[in-house]
Amino acid sequence: MDKCPICGDSRWNDDKTTGKKVPHKVLRYFPLTSRLRRMYCSRHTAKEMTWHSTGRSETGKMCHPVDGLAWKEFDTKYPEFSKEPINVRLALAADGFNPFGNLTHPHSTWPVILTTYNTPPWLCMKETSFMLTLLIPGPKSPGKDMDVFLRPLVDELKMLWDEGVQVRDAATNTVFTMRAALLWTINDFPARSSLSGWSGQGYKACPTCNEDTLSCRVMGKIVYVGHRRFLPTKHHWRSSPSFNGKSERRAPPRRFNPATVLRQLASIQIRKPGKHPHLRNVKISRKQKKFNWSKKSIFFKLKYWSSLSLKHNFDLMHIEKNVHESLLGTLLMNDKSKDTVNERKDLKDLGIREEEWRQETDDKTIKPHPKYSFTLENRERLCQFIKRFKLPNGFGSNFKNKVNDNCTNIIGLKTHDSHILMQRLLPIGVRGYLDKNISTTICELCTFF
Repeated sequence: MDKCPICGDSRWNDDKTTGKKVPHKVLRYFPLTSRLRRMYCSRHTAKEMTWHSTGRSETGKMCHPVDGLAWKEFDTKYPEFSKEPINVRLALAADGFNPFGNLTHPHSTWPVILTTYNTPPWLCMKETSFMLTLLIPGPKSPGKDMDVFLRPLVDELKMLWDEGVQVRDAATNTVFTMRAALLWTINDFPARSSLSGWSGQGYKACPTCNEDTLSCRVMGKIVYVGHRRFLPTKHHWRSSPSFNGKSERRAPPRRFNPATVLRQLASIQIRKPGKHPHLRNVKISRKQKKFNWSKKSIFFKLKYWSSLSLKHNFDLMHIEKNVHESLLGTLLMNDKSKDTVNERKDLKDLGIREEEWRQETDDKTIKPHPKYSFTLENRERLCQFIKRFKLPNGFGSNFKNKVNDNCTNIIGLKTHDSHILMQRLLPIGVRGYLDKNISTTICELCTFF
């Protein structure tokens, strides 16, 4: 096409030129069907494509998504699809990156990658199993208009679900009709907002709590509170006054079923996608302000998408590294600490934890040392413990090089190093350097993540 079927604008920057025409933007799409066919062309990979039907865990532990509740619910809702182990189940991951490696030159290119969950866990997460399907150009992030670029992929997924394609299985030397389904996406929080349509900003930013999100405004910013309601009913943290001087008796937020989500989406205002000049400076009013929906995702064009119990997953390694940096930074009182001057002001505005408020005198301001942070002596003892710890070759970084010269801070940790510290070293190290209640609290936090 030379013109947009929606707004009628030309596809080209200059449609009157006699030479080679230059398009406004180029989307690179690599078809999925041919690569799924290729996985059945080798008898070795074709045999692994049916592993999910025979490799379920017998110990009760989740070793693969096939052992999860979402997979089993999908099998129950679509028995015609699930009875054929040769049918393909996919997961989608997307995120932006700067291809130039220069932070002074802002640019965001978005690759969209698919992987197959038919194969065992030691294969489905290998780089050789990843299939690049879309390369969304920059220089800006697509944001809410992500659906414009996902259109060719969704069209092919619809065809693979409704009709399927003829494929030859090299393991059995037979020809069968292969179908495919997209089970969920895996992203960080901002990318999830672009794909799902639920905005990650505002008073109702939590996609799980939905309209039950608890939040308030402090010092010109929105903070999210009430996390203790996710704990078991008889958990001792619920009755502890250490958080805000009150006990927590509220139940966890409701679980919103697919029918409720569809009713919410039916009430939002539909807008044209894209950044057309006619749409600039036009405020989009919401009929229901209690919802954070900004659009209805293009994935709802897939017949099975609305019935999925788990549509979007968070990248655990991203979240774990952020939590670890905040937790370790607060313990060691470094530049990643969440115990700052503004946070002490927030405590005073909220009227909680009076013993940690800043104390102002005639000539100076005193910030009381909190009981959840190390003293200088204990900081050095913890860093020396981390420094002496040795890992098997290739398992992680050399922690000896991550501790600074005066043994007061740990810097330069990678994502996997944060995972090792959260799961193993940090719970062991804090037990000897903090009082019993605080060390137990930190160990339980590490266990939760």
